[in-house]
Amino acid sequence: MSDLTALADEYYTYAHGLSPLDLMWEGRLEHLAEWNDVSVEGRAAAHERLMEFARDAAAIDVGDDLQALALRDTIATHARSAALHLAWEPELLHLNPTMGAWETILSFVDAFPLATAAHGEDYLTKLRRLPRFLDDLLDVAEDAAAEGRIALERHLLDTARSAESYLRSAHAGDDRMLAQAPPTAMDDAAQAEWVRERDRVVEAVVHEGVARFADRLRRLADGGAPDERPGLVHLPGGAAVYRDRMWSHLQLDLTPEEVHELGLAQVARLEDEYREMAGPLLGTDDITEIYARLRDDDALRYTTAEDIVRDAEAALARAEEAAPAWFAVMPRARCTGHATDFGAMAYYSAPVPSSGKEGAFYFKTSDPHAWATYELEAIAYHEAIPGHHLQLALHAENEDLHVVQREMFSTAYAEGWGLYTERLADEMGLYTSDLSRVGMLSADSLRACRLVVDTGIHALGWSREQAIEYCLAHSPLDRHHIEQEVDRYIGLPGQALAYMIGRLEILAIRAEAQRRPGFDIREFHSAVLGYGGVPLTTLRRIVLG
Repeated sequence: MSDLTALADEYYTYAHGLSPLDLMWEGRLEHLAEWNDVSVEGRAAAHERLMEFARDAAAIDVGDDLQALALRDTIATHARSAALHLAWEPELLHLNPTMGAWETILSFVDAFPLATAAHGEDYLTKLRRLPRFLDDLLDVAEDAAAEGRIALERHLLDTARSAESYLRSAHAGDDRMLAQAPPTAMDDAAQAEWVRERDRVVEAVVHEGVARFADRLRRLADGGAPDERPGLVHLPGGAAVYRDRMWSHLQLDLTPEEVHELGLAQVARLEDEYREMAGPLLGTDDITEIYARLRDDDALRYTTAEDIVRDAEAALARAEEAAPAWFAVMPRARCTGHATDFGAMAYYSAPVPSSGKEGAFYFKTSDPHAWATYELEAIAYHEAIPGHHLQLALHAENEDLHVVQREMFSTAYAEGWGLYTERLADEMGLYTSDLSRVGMLSADSLRACRLVVDTGIHALGWSREQAIEYCLAHSPLDRHHIEQEVDRYIGLPGQALAYMIGRLEILAIRAEAQRRPGFDIREFHSAVLGYGGVPLTTLRRIVLG
């Protein structure tokens, strides 16, 4: 075990620093002054070192020690996944308008719990280095374009427009980059000086860099890929890269064709549930009409951000009260809801016990009408309680786990749990109406369609419009929401598969466990959440023996 622990310590130190962008999601203070090394040379070196970690971990014999098994397998699979994920990341993912680097920066630039003067200086250094990072991204993207590998024209333009919109707001007196609070341990005079320097750096350095970023994106977009060819399959070597991306998120050996067929079957099963659950509410069993009514009825749309905040906070309160009956251990950290104007429609940021940061559920309220009233509860349960907050907060607080297990995870395990808890919330009686339960189906439709559409785009050659039209025909989601989703799949190949694949595997493990005498749901949940972010194959062994 000592060799494994030493390897885990070394791996954590190395892997933790590879993506300061990812650390922004959690407001982490480590590597605060840094940005990702997106250069070809940097990524090649990282790939080689990560694969070495994967081989070294896999070679360690852990016997029947489940904690050691979980740690070993987490290192081996996480390292391989991280290595496979590096291919084509800067030119595709980082320039995506939905999940890219620029949106991450806008979403989390003010999320750091700065305390000391050193924290404050690191943050100012980060701002000073931002233009260089954006330049590096475009250097890689321009070189990749010369090799025939380029993001969609519309995505490059949308990211440019977002940068330009930021600059317009900044010049009008509403500068997102000035939102970070000064370090708390500084006295008033030092805080005031820090704020003056922050403002000077943003105005004198950051604005110029962002303007250059937008200009270069627009020039790059002149040769951007058309909407008819958004998938990896259209790029030289893209089919193999997609298989690697699938594995990096699922850590299961599934082909695109297998996943595509699984998605078609899930969509068909869901449509039977809609007829049974939504049909009586809407007075029809015609699936097309059911989808249309759920999509188009303005009475089922939010009109104010205040209503979204109210309902999200109420859902969190109900879930927090009910959870102890279903979970033997509850996290010490609270989960709080936060309205935001940036990033995805909803997302979660885990607590950081070392800094006292709580768990945070973010929901985008800049366009209230984009939210259907019936869908908010399912999303809240997925992102917060009993979903990602119970999962990631319990990991973060479990001192029996190595930090690798607490912070590094399989996408299919993490997102599979989130989707599992949307149905678990129904078992827990958390949905406040039959219509909100239909929202649970709507969320399932999105994840089932993802299996079809992600593989359709990246393996079968679907166009962007073909993917949008499929989702419109097989879910109640509105076109605007679907377009955002499809644009995410284009920029982040394979990730969207993890939700439904992970949920189905967790349900299969639970079904087998329930066939055994003495099954207890609280013990089952403790086993699933008790070993960190393990790959699903390891989870099966842990729970079932």
